[in-house]
Amino acid sequence: PRWPRPARLLRRPEPLDQVLAELPDRAPYRFAWRGRPHIVTHADGPERVTGEWWRRSGERDAVRDYFRVEDAEGRRFWLFRRGDGVRADTGDLSWYIHGTFA
Repeated sequence: PRWPRPARLLRRPEPLDQVLAELPDRAPYRFAWRGRPHIVTHADGPERVTGEWWRRSGERDAVRDYFRVEDAEGRRFWLFRRGDGVRADTGDLSWYIHGTFA
C-alpha cells in the first residue's frame, strides 16, 4: 500500500541536528529542527526510496529511508536518512525533514 504523504512539503529538505537513532532501520528517538528539540513518541517506517537504475552510479546507489514520526506534543513530521544504515556507498547517514503532516 502507498504511504500517506505530508500535507506540507518543504521547498528543500532541511538538515536535522542532535539525532539519536539505532541503525539500520529504526526511526529517531529524538532530533532537533530549527534549534528546537523533539522527542519522538510514535513512528512508522522505513519506507525505502532508491535511485533510478539508469542514473550515474552515485545517484543509482543512493538510498533514502523515510519515516513518519510524531513528537511528544503531537506534531507529525516526514523525516529521512540518507543511506541504508549498512553500506557507506548508499549515503552519509545524515538526517533531514522533508515535510509536516496537518
